[in-house]
Amino acid sequence: MRLLLFDPSSGASGDMIMASLLDLGADPDAVRNAVESVGCTLEISRAERHHISAARVRIHAGGKRYRTLAEARSVLAAAALAPQARDRSMKIMEILAEAEGRVHGVSGEEVRFHEIGALDALADIAGSAAAWESLKADRVVVLPISVGSGTVIAAHGRLPVPAPATLEVLSASGLLWRGGPVEGELLTPTGAAILAGFADDVSAEYPLIRAEGSGYGAGTKDLEIPNLLRAVVGESKETGRRTHHPNHDRVVQLETNVDDVTGEVLGGLLEILMEAGALDVAILPAVMKKGRPASVVQVLARKEEAERLARIVMKETGSLGVRVFPSLHRFVARREEREVGFEIGGRPFRVRAKVSFIGEEILQIKAEHDDCRRIARESGLPLREVARRAEEAAWREPGRPPAPAHPSRP
Repeated sequence: MRLLLFDPSSGASGDMIMASLLDLGADPDAVRNAVESVGCTLEISRAERHHISAARVRIHAGGKRYRTLAEARSVLAAAALAPQARDRSMKIMEILAEAEGRVHGVSGEEVRFHEIGALDALADIAGSAAAWESLKADRVVVLPISVGSGTVIAAHGRLPVPAPATLEVLSASGLLWRGGPVEGELLTPTGAAILAGFADDVSAEYPLIRAEGSGYGAGTKDLEIPNLLRAVVGESKETGRRTHHPNHDRVVQLETNVDDVTGEVLGGLLEILMEAGALDVAILPAVMKKGRPASVVQVLARKEEAERLARIVMKETGSLGVRVFPSLHRFVARREEREVGFEIGGRPFRVRAKVSFIGEEILQIKAEHDDCRRIARESGLPLREVARRAEEAAWREPGRPPAPAHPSRP
């Protein structure tokens, strides 16, 4: 597996991310075309930070701005980007909008951008996405981010570091971060959103990798530390699950509110989503403005399935938008399926059972419902009695610990 790693030990911004990928070998023509297609110009040069040579990019936007998420989407939709890079750009912009919305107590669609509303932010997103796409990495890993400390001057006055929108991106994405090592803002909202939009995983340390190349993107400030973002590409040498997080994976959560959809449609939606690959679906009652009853549809999914499942939700419910909470950490039990044999009245039956583990300890054994229902019809026993006997048989298999005590069992 070809890994792309970001090492933001001195923070990150949109231009630093783009520069690090260019220094790593991203296609400069693709990046330039992407930047120019959103109405900006790109200047690529070299810089030195603490005797380390790095790429440096400057975006010239001519004072042009966008104000809403819809305007930003319109610009990105027309950008010179490959389909995957365009989708990634849209996702990054939505991460920014959702973060700003949570800060101001409005939806992402209602946000009015201030600091990040300059067109050069869109150029950073589009250029970085084009660079990422040209490198053809199978997986992106982000190491802990240094965010700086102290305060920063913004449109709403002096704010603590990390800035509120940056903190919202970090909180929603699960990116690892720390304060320091110097005073000032090291991580910008745009930089945080791009890393969140790229990240397939986070790691507290470098994974086992055979490095093929590295690139450095220079920031604008002169700091006590090298103001550089390092990117590394190479071949992953890890096999199996990581030993330090054996029950860990990452998912995204899709969410939308609907107030004009019947229960029958919602029940059908749940089945359609699960059949389409959703990890879990929940439909919760809610009260919307003016006291209208509504439902909140929540879907857990693999990152690569998010867009397809969001389209299903919108098609089936008529929703005009689906919120995406990216890269959520999830601790899960290891699961496997086994076949268990047992008898009812001297007649043998076999049933599939799902066995879940924490480490090597069995957490739960659950008999497959469809198998138990079939056996219940054939044997005349109640379904719950068939499931109980099947699960007890699974616990009694050689080498298994005894079943946990249960008050309903004789």
